[in-house]
Amino acid sequence: MCQEMGSHYTASPVIGLVDPDKEGELRTYVTEFGFEFLLVQSFQKIASYLERIQPKLVIVDCQHTDFSIDGFQYFFEKYPDSRNVSFLLLAGPEEQALEIEEKVYRNVEITHLSGQGLEEKVRSHLQPSVVITFWGVRGSIPSANRENMVYGGNTTCLQIESPLQNQLLIFDSGTGIRNLGNEIANYHNNRASGHIFLTHPHWDHIQGFPFFKPLYQPENRFIIHMPEQYKGGTREVLSGHMTKTFFPVTLEMFAADIEYVTQEEERVEYEGFDLEYMVANHPTKTAIYKIYIGDYVIVFAPDNELGEEPSPLRFIQKFESFVSEADLLIHDAQYNRDTYKSRKGWGHSAWEDVVEISRNAGVKRLYLTHHDPDSTDEYLEKIDDRLQAYNGSPFQEIEMAKEKMVVKLPLVDQKV
Repeated sequence: MCQEMGSHYTASPVIGLVDPDKEGELRTYVTEFGFEFLLVQSFQKIASYLERIQPKLVIVDCQHTDFSIDGFQYFFEKYPDSRNVSFLLLAGPEEQALEIEEKVYRNVEITHLSGQGLEEKVRSHLQPSVVITFWGVRGSIPSANRENMVYGGNTTCLQIESPLQNQLLIFDSGTGIRNLGNEIANYHNNRASGHIFLTHPHWDHIQGFPFFKPLYQPENRFIIHMPEQYKGGTREVLSGHMTKTFFPVTLEMFAADIEYVTQEEERVEYEGFDLEYMVANHPTKTAIYKIYIGDYVIVFAPDNELGEEPSPLRFIQKFESFVSEADLLIHDAQYNRDTYKSRKGWGHSAWEDVVEISRNAGVKRLYLTHHDPDSTDEYLEKIDDRLQAYNGSPFQEIEMAKEKMVVKLPLVDQKV
């Protein structure tokens, strides 16, 4: 079975706030991958571009006359859309780099490299890749508290992009999908089409659905997928949530062309990717989606309980087989083992169990998500520190997922 969808994003430029003596070198690296290089002389000029386009990358030379750390911090505060753009800073002394790390937003990468090292760093940003963006990583309910802002307060939403597909590919529509919709509205005139795969209809996975702005544009087309529930298929379940008893907007008020699919467990071929799922250990029928894209296998399991006692017979063995040797696993880790003792059967996992089972299954990269609303940044950072003992062996990458985090899986020998 094959389903196809229309166009989505177009290529974006690379902006450089650098001294002219670095322009030629950087322009050579950038144009090799088919991107336009725009040289600017001030942060104000960067801001003027951000009002109209979303750059692929912004390169800033800390030795430039317009650069100051306080000014850079102010730029991020005044232009919040810049937080969705990757910045590569060519830093000076180590003390300057440390001060930048303390003050600026986390999508800023700092390098001291020059020559071939700088070329490789720029290449890593521009190389065709499967790009995974976490738009929401919180579980159960949004938590917009000061102590949750580093890891994020929006509920589950994941986006996957690659040069192999020309469409939006979204998993779950928690409150994080609103920010994705705002980005499309700001930079793409609300024009977007694609697939939205819902793991299940619990509130925290569909709260943002009616706030996704592209659904209100008649030029757009979306296919909404979800496993069958005991009260019906995808359309029936969503229309039940979006009745005027609970919400002022109904499905009939969307202007986009929308198709509702009750997703089967069989492997399905789409434009640029394949997908299948197994049923999670969760209180309602919930998908653990397995995406095949390029040479990569990505598994998305935001709600799944891996405790032995309440698990269905041989569930752990079936799960290990399903995720075996996955290139990237995104998995529910709402609890720790102590907390889990009083929450067995609630449908969520302890992070220690996820790490152990993923290691046994040969998972290469592991990102833990669906953070409990009461898990503060300080608490999650402590777990992140403990996870570093596993980084590099046995996992290539392992960490707690953060809202707006971007993970790239390079597509070797392919250009944009």
